[in-house]
Amino acid sequence: MSQRRKAKAASRREEARREAERLLRQARRRRGLAVLGVVLLVVGLAVAGVIIWQGAQATYLDDVSRRPQGSDTSGGIPVSADGVPGTAPDAPRLDVYLDVQSPASVAFWTAQAEDLERLRADGTVALWLHLVGFVDGGINGFSTRAGEAAVVVADRSPEQFLAFLDGAFARRAAGAEKLNDPDLAELGLEVGVSQDVVDKFTDGLFDRWFVAATQQAERDGVEDTPTIRLDGRTIEADWAAEGALAEAVGTAVAG
Repeated sequence: MSQRRKAKAASRREEARREAERLLRQARRRRGLAVLGVVLLVVGLAVAGVIIWQGAQATYLDDVSRRPQGSDTSGGIPVSADGVPGTAPDAPRLDVYLDVQSPASVAFWTAQAEDLERLRADGTVALWLHLVGFVDGGINGFSTRAGEAAVVVADRSPEQFLAFLDGAFARRAAGAEKLNDPDLAELGLEVGVSQDVVDKFTDGLFDRWFVAATQQAERDGVEDTPTIRLDGRTIEADWAAEGALAEAVGTAVAG
Protein backbone atom coordinates (compact mmCIF):
# COMPACT_ATOMS: atom_id res chain seq x y z
CA MET A 1 0.00 0.00 0.00
CA SER A 2 1.34 3.40 -0.98
CA GLN A 3 2.22 5.95 1.62
CA ARG A 4 -0.66 8.15 0.45
CA ARG A 5 -3.23 5.38 0.93
CA LYS A 6 -1.79 4.56 4.31
CA ALA A 7 -2.09 8.20 5.35
CA LYS A 8 -5.72 8.39 4.17
CA ALA A 9 -6.59 5.20 6.00
CA ALA A 10 -4.97 6.49 9.18
CA SER A 11 -6.83 9.77 8.80
CA ARG A 12 -10.17 7.97 8.43
CA ARG A 13 -9.45 5.85 11.52
CA GLU A 14 -8.60 8.98 13.48
CA GLU A 15 -11.80 10.68 12.33
CA ALA A 16 -13.80 7.59 13.24
CA ARG A 17 -12.16 7.49 16.68
CA ARG A 18 -12.92 11.18 17.27
CA GLU A 19 -16.52 10.73 16.14
CA ALA A 20 -16.92 7.76 18.47
CA GLU A 21 -15.55 9.79 21.35
CA ARG A 22 -17.89 12.66 20.49
CA LEU A 23 -20.91 10.35 20.39
CA LEU A 24 -19.83 8.80 23.70
CA ARG A 25 -19.50 12.22 25.34
CA GLN A 26 -22.90 13.21 23.95
CA ALA A 27 -24.49 10.04 25.29
CA ARG A 28 -22.95 10.64 28.71
CA ARG A 29 -24.28 14.20 28.74
CA ARG A 30 -27.74 12.97 27.84
CA ARG A 31 -27.64 10.35 30.58
CA GLY A 32 -26.46 13.01 33.02
CA LEU A 33 -29.27 15.35 32.05
CA ALA A 34 -31.78 12.52 32.34
CA VAL A 35 -30.53 11.62 35.81
CA LEU A 36 -30.58 15.30 36.80
CA GLY A 37 -34.14 15.58 35.52
CA VAL A 38 -35.23 12.58 37.59
CA VAL A 39 -33.52 14.01 40.68
CA LEU A 40 -35.18 17.39 40.19
CA LEU A 41 -38.54 15.70 39.69
CA VAL A 42 -38.16 13.69 42.90
CA VAL A 43 -37.08 16.79 44.82
CA GLY A 44 -39.99 18.78 43.38
CA LEU A 45 -42.49 16.09 44.36
CA ALA A 46 -41.01 15.94 47.86
CA VAL A 47 -41.26 19.72 48.28
CA ALA A 48 -44.83 19.70 46.96
CA GLY A 49 -45.67 16.92 49.40
CA VAL A 50 -44.29 18.92 52.32
CA ILE A 51 -46.25 22.01 51.25
CA ILE A 52 -49.46 19.99 50.93
CA TRP A 53 -48.86 18.35 54.33
CA GLN A 54 -48.20 21.70 55.97
CA GLY A 55 -51.37 23.10 54.41
CA ALA A 56 -53.36 20.16 55.75
CA GLN A 57 -51.99 20.79 59.25
CA ALA A 58 -52.74 24.52 59.20
CA THR A 59 -55.90 25.84 60.85
CA TYR A 60 -57.95 29.01 60.54
CA LEU A 61 -56.82 29.94 64.04
CA ASP A 62 -53.06 29.79 63.42
CA ASP A 63 -52.81 33.47 62.51
CA VAL A 64 -55.23 34.78 65.15
CA SER A 65 -53.09 36.47 67.77
CA ARG A 66 -55.70 37.14 70.48
CA ARG A 67 -57.22 33.93 71.82
CA PRO A 68 -59.14 33.03 74.98
CA GLN A 69 -56.87 31.50 77.58
CA GLY A 70 -56.19 27.81 77.12
CA SER A 71 -57.99 27.54 73.79
CA ASP A 72 -56.46 25.36 71.11
CA THR A 73 -56.31 25.58 67.32
CA SER A 74 -59.52 23.59 66.92
CA GLY A 75 -61.41 26.41 68.64
CA GLY A 76 -61.98 24.45 71.83
CA ILE A 77 -61.97 26.03 75.28
CA PRO A 78 -60.90 23.57 78.01
CA VAL A 79 -62.87 23.47 81.25
CA SER A 80 -61.30 22.09 84.42
CA ALA A 81 -62.96 19.65 86.81
CA ASP A 82 -63.76 22.69 88.95
CA GLY A 83 -65.65 24.29 86.09
CA VAL A 84 -63.09 27.00 85.33
CA PRO A 85 -61.89 27.40 81.72
CA GLY A 86 -58.21 27.41 80.89
CA THR A 87 -57.10 23.84 81.58
CA ALA A 88 -58.51 20.35 81.22
CA PRO A 89 -57.70 17.15 83.14
CA ASP A 90 -56.00 14.09 81.69
CA ALA A 91 -59.09 12.15 80.67
CA PRO A 92 -60.96 11.18 77.49
CA ARG A 93 -61.55 14.39 75.57
CA LEU A 94 -65.17 15.40 75.12
CA ASP A 95 -65.63 18.14 72.50
CA VAL A 96 -69.04 19.82 72.65
CA TYR A 97 -69.99 22.18 69.79
CA LEU A 98 -72.81 24.59 70.62
CA ASP A 99 -74.53 27.63 69.13
CA VAL A 100 -76.60 29.73 71.56
CA GLN A 101 -79.04 30.55 68.74
CA SER A 102 -79.54 26.89 67.84
CA PRO A 103 -82.79 25.42 69.25
CA ALA A 104 -81.15 21.99 69.26
CA SER A 105 -78.23 23.35 71.31
CA VAL A 106 -80.71 24.89 73.75
CA ALA A 107 -82.46 21.51 74.07
CA PHE A 108 -79.11 19.77 74.59
CA TRP A 109 -78.01 22.13 77.37
CA THR A 110 -81.40 21.97 79.06
CA ALA A 111 -81.42 18.16 79.13
CA GLN A 112 -77.71 17.36 79.53
CA ALA A 113 -76.18 20.16 81.60
CA GLU A 114 -76.36 18.27 84.90
CA ASP A 115 -74.79 15.12 83.46
CA LEU A 116 -72.19 17.22 81.66
CA GLU A 117 -71.26 18.84 84.97
CA ARG A 118 -71.00 15.48 86.72
CA LEU A 119 -68.92 13.87 83.96
CA ARG A 120 -66.58 16.85 84.06
CA ALA A 121 -66.38 17.13 87.83
CA ASP A 122 -65.65 13.46 88.51
CA GLY A 123 -62.95 13.31 85.84
CA THR A 124 -64.76 10.93 83.51
CA VAL A 125 -64.10 13.34 80.64
CA ALA A 126 -62.00 16.39 79.85
CA LEU A 127 -64.51 18.95 78.63
CA TRP A 128 -63.70 21.20 75.68
CA LEU A 129 -66.44 23.63 74.72
CA HIS A 130 -66.68 25.03 71.19
CA LEU A 131 -68.93 28.07 70.75
CA VAL A 132 -69.77 28.60 67.09
CA GLY A 133 -71.99 30.77 64.92
CA PHE A 134 -73.85 28.45 62.56
CA VAL A 135 -77.40 29.78 62.89
CA ASP A 136 -76.76 33.52 62.77
CA GLY A 137 -73.04 34.02 62.31
CA GLY A 138 -71.01 36.91 61.02
CA ILE A 139 -69.70 39.82 63.05
CA ASN A 140 -73.15 41.20 63.90
CA GLY A 141 -75.11 37.96 64.09
CA PHE A 142 -76.83 36.97 67.32
CA SER A 143 -74.97 33.66 67.43
CA THR A 144 -71.74 35.63 67.31
CA ARG A 145 -72.82 38.22 69.88
CA ALA A 146 -73.81 35.61 72.46
CA GLY A 147 -70.90 33.31 71.68
CA GLU A 148 -68.32 36.06 71.76
CA ALA A 149 -69.70 37.44 75.03
CA ALA A 150 -69.30 33.97 76.53
CA VAL A 151 -65.73 33.81 75.23
CA VAL A 152 -64.94 37.17 76.83
CA VAL A 153 -66.24 35.80 80.15
CA ALA A 154 -64.15 32.64 79.71
CA ASP A 155 -61.03 34.73 79.23
CA ARG A 156 -61.59 37.69 81.57
CA SER A 157 -63.94 36.30 84.24
CA PRO A 158 -63.47 32.52 84.02
CA GLU A 159 -65.19 31.58 87.28
CA GLN A 160 -68.47 32.93 85.85
CA PHE A 161 -68.15 31.21 82.46
CA LEU A 162 -70.42 28.21 83.00
CA ALA A 163 -72.94 30.30 84.94
CA PHE A 164 -73.06 32.69 82.01
CA LEU A 165 -73.70 29.83 79.57
CA ASP A 166 -76.36 28.41 81.89
CA GLY A 167 -78.09 31.77 81.94
CA ALA A 168 -77.86 32.27 78.17
CA PHE A 169 -79.38 28.87 77.40
CA ALA A 170 -81.98 29.28 80.14
CA ARG A 171 -83.17 32.55 78.64
CA ARG A 172 -83.41 30.96 75.21
CA ALA A 173 -85.28 27.98 76.66
CA ALA A 174 -87.68 30.37 78.38
CA GLY A 175 -88.69 31.81 75.03
CA ALA A 176 -86.17 34.54 74.20
CA GLU A 177 -85.91 34.57 70.41
CA LYS A 178 -82.42 36.05 70.62
CA LEU A 179 -80.07 37.69 73.11
CA ASN A 180 -79.13 41.22 72.12
CA ASP A 181 -76.32 43.28 73.61
CA PRO A 182 -78.34 44.69 76.56
CA ASP A 183 -79.61 41.16 77.36
CA LEU A 184 -76.07 39.81 77.43
CA ALA A 185 -74.82 42.70 79.56
CA GLU A 186 -77.67 42.18 82.03
CA LEU A 187 -76.97 38.45 82.19
CA GLY A 188 -73.26 39.04 82.78
CA LEU A 189 -73.92 41.30 85.74
CA GLU A 190 -76.50 38.83 87.14
CA VAL A 191 -73.94 36.00 87.31
CA GLY A 192 -71.22 38.14 88.86
CA VAL A 193 -69.21 39.40 85.90
CA SER A 194 -67.76 42.83 86.63
CA GLN A 195 -68.92 45.91 84.75
CA ASP A 196 -65.42 46.34 83.25
CA VAL A 197 -65.62 42.90 81.67
CA VAL A 198 -69.24 43.35 80.56
CA ASP A 199 -68.20 46.54 78.79
CA LYS A 200 -65.85 44.45 76.66
CA PHE A 201 -68.66 42.30 75.25
CA THR A 202 -69.04 44.74 72.35
CA ASP A 203 -65.36 45.68 71.95
CA GLY A 204 -64.66 42.98 69.38
CA LEU A 205 -61.89 41.43 71.50
CA PHE A 206 -62.42 37.96 70.06
CA ASP A 207 -64.41 38.64 66.90
CA ARG A 208 -61.66 37.31 64.61
CA TRP A 209 -61.16 34.31 66.87
CA PHE A 210 -64.88 33.49 66.98
CA VAL A 211 -65.29 33.64 63.20
CA ALA A 212 -62.12 31.57 62.70
CA ALA A 213 -63.27 29.02 65.29
CA THR A 214 -66.57 28.64 63.44
CA GLN A 215 -64.73 28.17 60.13
CA GLN A 216 -62.42 25.62 61.72
CA ALA A 217 -65.37 23.66 63.08
CA GLU A 218 -66.80 23.49 59.56
CA ARG A 219 -63.43 22.40 58.20
CA ASP A 220 -63.29 19.68 60.87
CA GLY A 221 -66.57 18.26 59.62
CA VAL A 222 -68.99 19.80 62.09
CA GLU A 223 -72.20 20.45 60.17
CA ASP A 224 -74.65 21.29 62.94
CA THR A 225 -74.97 21.85 66.66
CA PRO A 226 -74.91 20.20 69.00
CA THR A 227 -72.09 17.98 67.81
CA ILE A 228 -70.50 15.77 70.46
CA ARG A 229 -67.16 14.02 69.96
CA LEU A 230 -65.36 11.73 72.36
CA ASP A 231 -61.65 11.46 71.57
CA GLY A 232 -62.40 12.62 68.04
CA ARG A 233 -65.26 10.21 67.35
CA THR A 234 -68.74 11.67 66.93
CA ILE A 235 -71.35 10.15 69.23
CA GLU A 236 -75.05 10.31 68.43
CA ALA A 237 -78.08 10.28 70.68
CA ASP A 238 -81.39 12.00 71.29
CA TRP A 239 -79.83 15.00 72.98
CA ALA A 240 -83.19 16.34 74.11
CA ALA A 241 -83.67 13.24 76.28
CA GLU A 242 -82.38 13.46 79.84
CA GLY A 243 -79.62 10.95 80.58
CA ALA A 244 -78.66 10.54 76.92
CA LEU A 245 -75.20 12.06 77.33
CA ALA A 246 -74.27 10.00 80.38
CA GLU A 247 -75.41 6.82 78.65
CA ALA A 248 -73.62 7.62 75.37
CA VAL A 249 -70.37 8.56 77.08
CA GLY A 250 -70.52 5.55 79.40
CA THR A 251 -71.03 3.20 76.48
CA ALA A 252 -68.24 4.81 74.45
CA VAL A 253 -65.76 4.78 77.33
CA ALA A 254 -66.56 1.18 78.22
CA GLY A 255 -66.30 0.10 74.60
